[in-house]
Amino acid sequence: MSSFTASRSLLSNVWYLTSEGFKQGFVFLHGTRIEDVGEEPPPEYELAELVYNFESSALVVHGYSLIVDLLEYVTRMIGDPDISTLTKQESKKLVEVGIVNAYINGVTLPIAVTKYPEAVSEAARQNGVRVGVIAERGTISPNPFLVVFEVDNGYLYYEDSKLGPLSTICRPETASKSCLLVDARGYGNVLTAIEEVYRSFNEPLESYKLLTNPYKLAHIDGGFVEKGSASDVLVYDLRNPLKAVPILGEYCLYKVLSRSQQPDIVFIGGDVFYEFGENLAIPLVKVMDVVKKVKVKPF
Repeated sequence: MSSFTASRSLLSNVWYLTSEGFKQGFVFLHGTRIEDVGEEPPPEYELAELVYNFESSALVVHGYSLIVDLLEYVTRMIGDPDISTLTKQESKKLVEVGIVNAYINGVTLPIAVTKYPEAVSEAARQNGVRVGVIAERGTISPNPFLVVFEVDNGYLYYEDSKLGPLSTICRPETASKSCLLVDARGYGNVLTAIEEVYRSFNEPLESYKLLTNPYKLAHIDGGFVEKGSASDVLVYDLRNPLKAVPILGEYCLYKVLSRSQQPDIVFIGGDVFYEFGENLAIPLVKVMDVVKKVKVKPF
C-alpha cells in the first residue's frame, strides 16, 4: 500500500484532537507524517493531491491500536484455528481479511497474538502496511512493517524498554488507567470493543489515550493529531445525518468516538485506505475455499 511518492492531503475546517484538547482548523498530511496543523492552511496546501473541506462538521483523531484477530478473524467466537495445512499464500489471504476489518474500524495499528506470526509478517510486507505482533522474546525479528512487542518472564518489552507485566493487558470491559493496551480478540465486533473501552472510564480522554497507547509504547508518536505524528488518522464526517451531534464542547466531540460508528475516512501512512464505505487499498478475494481447509478446535 505504501506510495512510491509521498502523497499530500489537506483536511480543512475540521475539529482535531491534540494533547491540549480539541482544536478547530486544518490538518495537512505529507507522506507518513502529519506535516502541519493550525487555524488557517497556507495557500500552497490547497494544491495537495487530496483536499477535503468539511465545513466545520468533521472530527479528525489519531488512529487506534488494539490486539485484534487477524489470521484468526474468520474463526472469531468459534474456535482456535489450525492452519498448518494452508499454503503461505492462503494464510496471507486470511490475514488480509483481518487487517482490512481492523483498518476500516479505525484500528490503524492492529496487534496480533498468534501461533502463526510469519503469516502476519508476510501480509504486512506484501501490502506495505504496519502491523504489530506480541511474541516470546527472540522468536520474531522486527522489520519496517512489523512492530514487535516481546514477552519475557511475564513482562512486556519493546526493544530494550520494559513496559510492564502482562497483567497490564486488559479486556475492553475491564479497561482502566493501569492498562497498557487492550485485548479485543474474539470480541466479534471491533467497534463494540472500542465502545466498551470508552464505557469503562469516566473520562473519555483516558479511554482515548489507552486506545492509542501502543503508538507511544513503540516510540512512533504520542497518539494525537499533531505535527510530526504518524499520518494514521480517522475522519468522522458529522454532515452525515446518522452521525450528527450538537457540538457544544469537548464532551460532545468525545461522544462521537464512543458511539460504535465507523470512521468515514481512514488514512494509513498518509494514504487513503478507506473512504465512505469503500476499501481502497487491500483488495480482498474470496476466501471460502481457504476457510474450508482450516481445522478449528472449539473453545
